Amino acid sequence: MSATFPQAAPRALQAEDDGYQELLDAATAPLHEVLGDRVVVEVERLDCLGRWAFLMGNMRTPGGERPDFRGTRFAEHAAAGSMSDLYVALLRRDPEGGAGEGAEPATDAADGGVPVDCLELPGEWVLLDHAIGPGDVAWLDWPARHAAPRAVFGF
Repeated sequence: MSATFPQAAPRALQAEDDGYQELLDAATAPLHEVLGDRVVVEVERLDCLGRWAFLMGNMRTPGGERPDFRGTRFAEHAAAGSMSDLYVALLRRDPEGGAGEGAEPATDAADGGVPVDCLELPGEWVLLDHAIGPGDVAWLDWPARHAAPRAVFGF
């Protein structure tokens, strides 16, 4: 059995990484359910740490403008100026076979127990929480609420 240990620092994911688009699609699914394809996320950061991932980005129209929330459930807040352009999401890679809440990421014995890259872990990305246009730091309590490592949020 190989040793497991937490990854020391989050890994900043890049658009050209295999698995990046799958993770981004899972992270932005609630946004697209509400606003369709009239809003895209301009990624500021998409980081992973072990089996955890955190997305922070700005909502934009496909043309790069601020989104128009008229006709949505956000219209009143947007008109009052109490809505930011931010979109944030927390995800966890759940292993196939449901290893459970306390499961640690897989390691590669050939690499001396180094954790396998988050994009290479088995399973699927599960969205745990998200915030559309938060007026404050909505993700501040997510580490405690979801037992997620604070480092993935940059805390």
